[in-house]
Amino acid sequence: MPSIVEDGHNRINFTTVTDVLPNQVLEGSRLGYYVAIGVVLVCVWLFQPNKNKCGVAVPFYKASRLKWVFSADSLVRDSYSKFCDTVYQIKSTEGVRTIIPATLVGELKGLPEDTLSAKSAIREAMLSDYTKLCAGEHSDMLSLLLKTKMAGQLSRMIPALKKEFQHIIAEEFPECQEWTPFKIQPFMIRTIARLSGRVFVGPTLNRSEEWMDININFAITAFIAVLKLQFFPPWMRPVAQYLVSELATIEKDIAKAKAMVTPIIEERLRDSEVPGYEKPDDFCQWMLDALPEDQKRNYYIQGQIQLLLSAASIHTTSNLITDCVYDLALHQDMQEILREEAYDVLSGDEGWERKETMTKLKKMDSFIKESQRLSGNVTSFIRKVMKPVDLSDGTHLPAGTNLLTPLAGIAVDERYYTDPEVFDGLRFWKLRQRSEEAANRWQFTSIGDTSQNFGLGKNACPGRFFAGSEIKMILAYLILNYDLKFKDGETRPKPNMFMMQKSPNTNAEVLFKRRTPI
Repeated sequence: MPSIVEDGHNRINFTTVTDVLPNQVLEGSRLGYYVAIGVVLVCVWLFQPNKNKCGVAVPFYKASRLKWVFSADSLVRDSYSKFCDTVYQIKSTEGVRTIIPATLVGELKGLPEDTLSAKSAIREAMLSDYTKLCAGEHSDMLSLLLKTKMAGQLSRMIPALKKEFQHIIAEEFPECQEWTPFKIQPFMIRTIARLSGRVFVGPTLNRSEEWMDININFAITAFIAVLKLQFFPPWMRPVAQYLVSELATIEKDIAKAKAMVTPIIEERLRDSEVPGYEKPDDFCQWMLDALPEDQKRNYYIQGQIQLLLSAASIHTTSNLITDCVYDLALHQDMQEILREEAYDVLSGDEGWERKETMTKLKKMDSFIKESQRLSGNVTSFIRKVMKPVDLSDGTHLPAGTNLLTPLAGIAVDERYYTDPEVFDGLRFWKLRQRSEEAANRWQFTSIGDTSQNFGLGKNACPGRFFAGSEIKMILAYLILNYDLKFKDGETRPKPNMFMMQKSPNTNAEVLFKRRTPI
């Protein structure tokens, strides 16, 4: 599932959709209705013809649509192992997709939007005309603010985020004087919702249970709406939208968000006229400053974009942190290595407040990137060909062709990674020691033809720098204050797979025990 901030990569991993979906779709007295219509739609969907209308002359990997639904990661890996550096096609739930290997994606990533469009591909995949899952005319402004204001002020945000995280720990984390089992994934969702909210809307709203509930569930509701609409052919969707109750819920959530941000924005606009007024330092204010004068009191825009930010960040970030915690619990030798580094970097006066502190956690940076490599996105580089493109291998891509890259296959290609199936928390730290170029190339936030979890080119995820600092802050705090492990006899829980969504197990428990402060 592509990012709804229109940054051109498959970045949204919703919270265990396989757990949420049954309760959201088949609930209450409507069970019979959904079962009946579901059987009909599944039959139509499975057996409807799916011709390749674009006429791309490349091999086709045969697999059932159900395999794409329930094991897309193995589908991509298997097809990649067969075709590797060859352009090929697979059948997804959204239709035929043309798969571009890492060896050729470099020819495409710099093409202009009117030739190869990320925005069009995402709007179609997210069915944005129905779901409102796009920033529309404000997408460029949104990306610019994320790249400049947010990325440029990370060091100033960390102390406030650490203080907020300590407050969350005190309220919602067990004492852990002895080894204590704890479900980390639900905790991380709420944690990221509050931390991100602290930066997005400030301290007035970020601890509000109603605000957190709307922001956490908005992405799940949107995903279910997209999923239901995909069962209908495009010509039926103008009518079928009225059968999808989640679309009404989306509108209600935007209306709630609008109502909650309105008094905050009104107060800021009034106070801005007072001499000496010091503006708050959060995304709500940055966007208020960036909007044209005639839109500053358009509270619907602010409410919608706040929900889009949350949908694009809460679940992806919480899922990656959960994967990191699972990997720390499994690879306990890494705990002391990362703890020693964190102590060296963060100890002393104002250790957490020093500029560039998070960038000095290079071993932790490597650990996070390795966890992401093995647990990250299934595909990336979602694009739609707007004008015909010819690749150097002779492949002709007609207008209308939908593209993806096989990230799950690239991530375990031994040509790119030594012993690719083995988790090596220091893999990228060691690579960074080779040269100055390598030191930049193998950072967690770096992107490249074989490192596409954050996308490629100008459409790469603009929020990745904030996410990286947020994750490091949380992990550093945890390993400095806790030991962690799995229960005896248990190992790393298998992830949940649903379509292109890979997410960590929500029910797995990790044992925590508080350490004596260093």
